[in-house]
Amino acid sequence: MPLNIQNISPSYVIRSLLPKSYGTFILRYPTANDEVISLIKIEDHHSQETSTHSYIILSIRVDETVYKYYIQHYRLPYILENIHKNTQQPLEIYNRQQNNLKNGKFTPLKHELILPPEDESWFLDKKYFQGIDFDRIRNVGMNNQGTSTAVWQCEKQNDIKVFIKRFKKNSSYFRHELSLLKEFCYFSIITLYGQYSDNHYSYLVFENGGKSLESCCPLKIRSMKTKMRFITTVGFQIAYAMMYLEKKNIVHRDLTASNVLIDSYGFIRIADFGHAIHKQEGKNTLERSQTTTGENRFQFRFLAPECLPETKQREITDTSIILNQADVYARFSSKSDVWSFGILLIQLMLDDPRKPYPHISNVNEIPRYVKQEGKIHPQPPGCPMDMYLILKRCWAYEAKNRISFTEIRDRMLCLNIIFQ
Repeated sequence: MPLNIQNISPSYVIRSLLPKSYGTFILRYPTANDEVISLIKIEDHHSQETSTHSYIILSIRVDETVYKYYIQHYRLPYILENIHKNTQQPLEIYNRQQNNLKNGKFTPLKHELILPPEDESWFLDKKYFQGIDFDRIRNVGMNNQGTSTAVWQCEKQNDIKVFIKRFKKNSSYFRHELSLLKEFCYFSIITLYGQYSDNHYSYLVFENGGKSLESCCPLKIRSMKTKMRFITTVGFQIAYAMMYLEKKNIVHRDLTASNVLIDSYGFIRIADFGHAIHKQEGKNTLERSQTTTGENRFQFRFLAPECLPETKQREITDTSIILNQADVYARFSSKSDVWSFGILLIQLMLDDPRKPYPHISNVNEIPRYVKQEGKIHPQPPGCPMDMYLILKRCWAYEAKNRISFTEIRDRMLCLNIIFQ
């Protein structure tokens, strides 16, 4: 029976395969998202693909207790001139590769899923979600109306743990996160499954990526080596995720330990894209007002100098001097995310992760300390100099002088090896 190679988005593949039985698979052509992932991988690219050799993606619904994730993706090479003569060729390659594995992780292919055209609304039927209780997690955010864990009940599959975020009806933050997250498909970025609404609220349904990094702090690890191994492993993963966002022209603008999730296997997910923006050439300069209607939109303790408001050399006797300046602008970029990344790693070394710069009690003194006086976060007790030197490069005053996420990733890998 001939196979179908479908022209569909990888995010559509994931949410379509998720409720299906083990062994259900989809073959699809590569997309721009796959090319982005290829660009950031640590690989030897000596071999160049010719015009007659290419690859397709085989995505399979697998047993997550064996693979630690629901969907596995395989790049399978094929010869363009032969694919129409032998449509089974990619599956033959997969079976041959998997039969040679010695770890026993082989999912037999059982059923090919042919998808209809993608539903642009990403609608999910609420009746499949059970155990929702927005009173259980009392952390209503600045931009949302609460969160809840739940289970997605599937007809041919075990229940799937999910995370639901609630917004006011027709909220601009709801529309913003929905439109942005539909474009992401990467393991270290939180996966959006879809959305639904009722008479009062709109809801986004995500994978359950675990608990926040902030909730793990202070780290209860006695050995400095073990602690730094954990921090460098987390730093490596976050840097990889931020490389992906940078290639997608996304600036997160709120990278903190509370917005990074970690699961029981130690894998991280970048979450909470309520403040994120898409950098579009010629359409925006990544400049945004620091305040709207007098409300502080960002956390000063995590911001780079260029993103902090001007103190104008005046004594700060009233918070309104900072918080109500309608004409204050902040310039955000991937380099300002680099600064925030450095503060995030500091959070993992503090007794109180919510308060970087613990010696500064009044948050409104941060702009003076960082922007006006050009000072950086002091070295925490127990932070090795090798690590602090990397963090100092994250905090170069001029954005252009800061270390890149690619170099951060490589440095985290080297430090992790040192702390073994």
